[in-house]
Amino acid sequence: MSGILFFIVLAAIASLAILIAGSVSMARGGKYDEAHSIPLMEAEVIVQALIVGMLLIAALFWM
Repeated sequence: MSGILFFIVLAAIASLAILIAGSVSMARGGKYDEAHSIPLMEAEVIVQALIVGMLLIAALFWM
């Protein structure tokens, strides 16, 4: 269980980093935001889906 917990925490940190990068992109605005907003949002959704999947796997093996 501790192995998957490591990857869940790592993915959560990655999700936070992407969220901060998206906030910085919105603050800069202009062409930079237009070029980076969609890829950052897609990365955020993928990482969050991985987190949910890992949490489900951890819950199934814990029971």
